[in-house]
Amino acid sequence: MKIYLARHGETPLNQQRKFYGSLDVALTAKGIAQAQQLADHIVLTGTTTFWCSGQRRARQTLEPLATRYQQPLHQQAAFNEKGFGAWEGLDADEIQAAYPQAWQAWLAAPLSYTPPAAESFAAFRQRVLTGWQQIITNTTTTNLVLIAHLGTLRVLDQYLFASDRVFWNIRFNAGKYTVLDWQVGQVKLLARNL
Repeated sequence: MKIYLARHGETPLNQQRKFYGSLDVALTAKGIAQAQQLADHIVLTGTTTFWCSGQRRARQTLEPLATRYQQPLHQQAAFNEKGFGAWEGLDADEIQAAYPQAWQAWLAAPLSYTPPAAESFAAFRQRVLTGWQQIITNTTTTNLVLIAHLGTLRVLDQYLFASDRVFWNIRFNAGKYTVLDWQVGQVKLLARNL
């Protein structure tokens, strides 16, 4: 089976460089163009199952591709972005001004420190991997397409490749896709950020 992973298109909060995890925002005009570009560039043969997170920006990114292949898309909240609690809707300067000690603690240990009212990274990781196991074990099609969020895709990348790559250095560019070959639990990277 081939697996196609892609990050949702641009949103207004991406433009403003704000933390927005669980906020359910729509795509910008550029994000809509990125979604269409994705639909134009991904060429699928055989049967395909289309998945995305439960958030609007992921669904809007997947809709043109699923429509092109006249297939339903499925949403799975397990693939939603990590919730950042009280920091959502704020940029780094605003967070530092409002939560100076918490901001420094998070900068020092971003994968182990949990910001105020946020989802812990451990809970986020477990949520994503549980969702992944559910869909991968029940998918019998030739292809699987998943549109999700940067944090979600980084979790999957580290898990699938048993990688010790620095979490923050794993790139999934908006409007681009990564292709994997999945055979009986073995995964091989075919292409990244096409």
